[in-house]
Amino acid sequence: MKKAFMKVQKHAFKGLMAVMALGLAVSCSSDGDDGSMINEEPEIQSPTITGISPNSGVVGTEVTITGTNFSSTGNQNEVEFNGTAATVKSASVTQLVVDVPEDATTGQVSVTVNGRTAVGTSFTVLTADVSLCNQNEILENTTWEDVEPGDAVDYVIQCEINVRGNALLTIEPGVIIAFEGENSGIFTSEGGGLKAVGTVENTIQFLGTSENKGVWKGVYFGSNHPENRLEHVIVSHAGRSASTQSGEKGAVQLSRDEDSSGAIVNCTITDNDGFGVFITDESDLEEFSNNVISNNEEAPVGLYFNQLSALDAASDYQGNAKNYIEVRENDLEDDPVNMAFLNVPYRFVDSGRYNIQNELNIDPGNTLEFTNGSGLRLGVQASDCADTSGSLNATGTPENPITFRGVTPGKGTWLGIGFNSASPNNNLIHCTISGGGSADLYNASEFAANVTLQCNSRLTLQNTTLTDSGGYGLYVLDDDAQLEDFEANSIVNNELAPIWMHLPQVNELDAATTYADGNGMTYIQVVGDAVTDADLTIKKLDVPYRIETERSGRETYVETAITIEAGTILEFETGAGLVLGSPGVDCIPTTGSLNAQGTSEEPIIFRGASEGQGTWLGIGINSSTSANLLNFCEISGGGAEQMYNAGGRGNIVIHCSGSLTLENSTISDSGGWGIDFVQGGNSLSQSGNTFANNALGDVASN
Repeated sequence: MKKAFMKVQKHAFKGLMAVMALGLAVSCSSDGDDGSMINEEPEIQSPTITGISPNSGVVGTEVTITGTNFSSTGNQNEVEFNGTAATVKSASVTQLVVDVPEDATTGQVSVTVNGRTAVGTSFTVLTADVSLCNQNEILENTTWEDVEPGDAVDYVIQCEINVRGNALLTIEPGVIIAFEGENSGIFTSEGGGLKAVGTVENTIQFLGTSENKGVWKGVYFGSNHPENRLEHVIVSHAGRSASTQSGEKGAVQLSRDEDSSGAIVNCTITDNDGFGVFITDESDLEEFSNNVISNNEEAPVGLYFNQLSALDAASDYQGNAKNYIEVRENDLEDDPVNMAFLNVPYRFVDSGRYNIQNELNIDPGNTLEFTNGSGLRLGVQASDCADTSGSLNATGTPENPITFRGVTPGKGTWLGIGFNSASPNNNLIHCTISGGGSADLYNASEFAANVTLQCNSRLTLQNTTLTDSGGYGLYVLDDDAQLEDFEANSIVNNELAPIWMHLPQVNELDAATTYADGNGMTYIQVVGDAVTDADLTIKKLDVPYRIETERSGRETYVETAITIEAGTILEFETGAGLVLGSPGVDCIPTTGSLNAQGTSEEPIIFRGASEGQGTWLGIGINSSTSANLLNFCEISGGGAEQMYNAGGRGNIVIHCSGSLTLENSTISDSGGWGIDFVQGGNSLSQSGNTFANNALGDVASN
């Protein structure tokens, strides 16, 4: 009572002195000749308090008070913690630095300058036991109990607490621990375990002695103790220094020692420096669900490619300085991985190929972002066409497509996606893939693309957009790769052609797909491989087919039936052409056939990639089947050179016993004959045709 009374007297005396000083100031003023006041003292400004940091701590903790109208002379500022005076260590007009005084109690902080007092927020004086550092190595089972009621801090830790030797540290519900110092934290190793399991009503709190990020180090699991677990725990203000195991700052970490493991459930991890959670490559996040990870200085979670199954869709990952899951590179080989739909993207941050040798399943709605030089690849590093059981199943929906994109906008900012497996589970359905094609994905690749198929790979590609590639939209590298279900895609705005593939594969394309918009090459680039194994239907697309020679430089030989739909356009590079027969063998009957039936409104066009006479080889007929029919066709620019060993040069060359029906067609600009014949025995039935500008004439004598 006496102390309170003296405090009231003290403040009353200060107020009286302030009034007397103000009266003295007024009495020292006088009127000038014009009635104005002269020698007037400036008005005294009241101080204000705008911030106190930290707002809790033990006696002796350094506290910074920010505000206005302080005195730059330290002893002219009177600072009190709930009525207990503190000594000012340094002062400016906007900032005072003091230590929490002896005998201070929890309550408001005040600053008095020139008799005027400002009152700030409450400061919590921590009285918890700091003697835990006397047992900083825990070698036997230990329990920390809730020793202070309510929201009071139970323990202050200013050191590393190491749980080792198969011991288990159990922290009971409601315990609040305040950590202070750059090395303070809890660490398990050598089989030691940490079990901190709170409840909804009584959470466990791991906090800093101030609300600044990085006041303490964090919680690190460096063991595989079966009871390593954080549940209903709040972790804040951690991440002071990088872990020696991971090299990263983070509030909660699983290090690679002993292939560490642990569970994080119903936790809040917020206001930390570095990552909220970081998991090294050989660690196991056994259970992770219903967590909130926010306001951390790095990503909410950092982990490795093969650990992505650990994350759950029910957790909230938003509101961090880096608003994505950071995915480091390693091979996915031991277990399948399922990528749950999260409310932030997954970002693949290492510049390299993320190799898939097991199942990767991606939930609808997900976004995957790739840094320069990164990409997804089925197969084994540096090994082409090796058998792999890996698969990539990215099946979105119209409402929730899956997005693959570069971190950097633009064409060719990441590698793309490569398939090297025949798994029936390889699916890209309702996806958007943009910005790939920065470089080749496989050793055998000659080109870059958003999507590459190698060897005997299989892929279902439906309702998917391939855009902004630095090369091709789709690159079918090998002739035994297969597009099993290719429907209703959009392949647009790529640097090269929408698709590069082999001639026997073109029947896998569909007319409902968009190929025409914005690509650097407005055609399907086709390698003219021989058609020998299966019949082939060439569909009308919204762009031409551009056919080049076989890889050997030879024209395309056809030993099966080719059917071409009305309205189709086929363009041929120099040296390319369609020849019914087998290379190097003359006058042996072949079962190959060519059936091209256009209409007057939609003729079928065969032409050179370059305009003029004789810019491509032409069409050779060496089969006697009645299926050989060209109706409503336009054939121009063939006849670049002799077609068969025995001769023949023209837009059309009929060889040996070959037969052809030609109707309602235009034959023009041949470098030889419009129609030539070789070695007799052949036949031509024609009507309603037009010939023009053929170098050697329209129809040679038979």
